[in-house]
Amino acid sequence: MKKILIVLYSIFLSCSALSYEFTNQKEYDIEKRNISNVPEVMHFFSFFCPYCYELEKTHNIQSLIKNKLNKKTKIQTYHVNFLGGTFSKKLTKIWIIAQQMKVEEKIMIPIFKEIQDNNTVSNISKIKNIFLKKTGINSDQYNQFWNSFTIKTLIKKNDNDIKKIKLNHVPSMIINGKYIIDYYKLEMIFKKQFSKKYIKLINFLLSKK
Repeated sequence: MKKILIVLYSIFLSCSALSYEFTNQKEYDIEKRNISNVPEVMHFFSFFCPYCYELEKTHNIQSLIKNKLNKKTKIQTYHVNFLGGTFSKKLTKIWIIAQQMKVEEKIMIPIFKEIQDNNTVSNISKIKNIFLKKTGINSDQYNQFWNSFTIKTLIKKNDNDIKKIKLNHVPSMIINGKYIIDYYKLEMIFKKQFSKKYIKLINFLLSKK
């Protein structure tokens, strides 16, 4: 019985410490309206966003949220279209195909590099070749996804979810359709502890509902 009480007390203390850690609300903002029917964790980026690229290179954001959060948590990473003109829509489509094939982490940095380091801003063939090379997927499989009705439906859902949020900047994250995380602010506050504190903050906001 004593051991059980000690365990429960430890859990209570850890939860209290986590709550206390973020009560000043410096690390996040609160959306004035509740946005319904969206994933619990919504992460937004663009391949044309230099800061998105830096964050991914430095902190492996996509890998962190995929591997460090509870597997039952509904997580969605969105590529936005308000940077990069019409070519951005094609990159959104490629990103959604990567998600369906579960190869996002294999193509994210290579595409960032091609767009931002090699200045490929309108050559979809180069992007496709990178996709195939990094994933090992053959061209026929890729083309099937590219032309599928499912991908068209998912693109529409992607765009509708972003409209609900009324997002105008990236990178950004929204938890439970209410709590907004600003990455620049987080880096300033957490500094070298970013990865650890970032996951703690997300879990804290998920628990707030």
